Amino acid sequence: MASGLPKPLIQSTSIEPALSASGNERPGPVWDPIPLYPVFHPYRSSMKLPASRHYSAELFPPPAPVAEIPPAAPRRALHTRRIVYDSFARDDGLFDLEGRIVDTKAYRYEEPVRGSREPGAVVHEMCVRLTIDGAMMLQDIHVSISGAPYPTCPEVQARFRSLIGLGLARGWRRAIDERVGGTLGCTHVREMLYQMPTVAFQSLGNWSLRTAEGFEDIAARIAVQPQFLDGCHSWAADGPIVAVMFPEEAVPRRNPQGA
Repeated sequence: MASGLPKPLIQSTSIEPALSASGNERPGPVWDPIPLYPVFHPYRSSMKLPASRHYSAELFPPPAPVAEIPPAAPRRALHTRRIVYDSFARDDGLFDLEGRIVDTKAYRYEEPVRGSREPGAVVHEMCVRLTIDGAMMLQDIHVSISGAPYPTCPEVQARFRSLIGLGLARGWRRAIDERVGGTLGCTHVREMLYQMPTVAFQSLGNWSLRTAEGFEDIAARIAVQPQFLDGCHSWAADGPIVAVMFPEEAVPRRNPQGA
């Protein structure tokens, strides 16, 4: 990659097999589908594997069925909102998080300032770039409002720089509302900024960087890791995923009867 250009953060997976406590590959299935999981097998509770290791599928329960979205009723298109986030590792040791939001309508309509708007014409277009360090502290921010229904909308662009010096890991949403909330900022830029901690954790807190070839130096910069236990269904401390990957954090099932 050319010098001076940010390095995009990609994901990669290891293909190492799951190991037993003795260091040998564990043969055969080990998932025990008993309702009162997790089941603490002796070899499993002694495993101290890094989270970056690739585990055998036999350690986990079979994939749950995927729900299908039923065919839609007859309908007409109205509005499209596209939001894209990208992250980059910079050559200077920092990280860039970028977001872009674009709104369009599927029909011709009239606006009070811009007048007649054709189908697909931009209603809103805003871009943001956050520069953070390995501890997710905001070092710089730039906001561009290139598409807006009112000529005064870009007046708030520079106000978002009041967020510099804050951390994304805790209190981020509250700080946004306090410093650029309401008439101090832009609703749509705030909506993008609210999701930046998730983008940061997916970029910096994901163990994929530790297994990605050629990204070792980037992984070494990261000083924070997300606390994802009990953050969602699959990462429940009393569930099968944690029982396999982080047995030292696993707890007996808290609701054996289910709900």
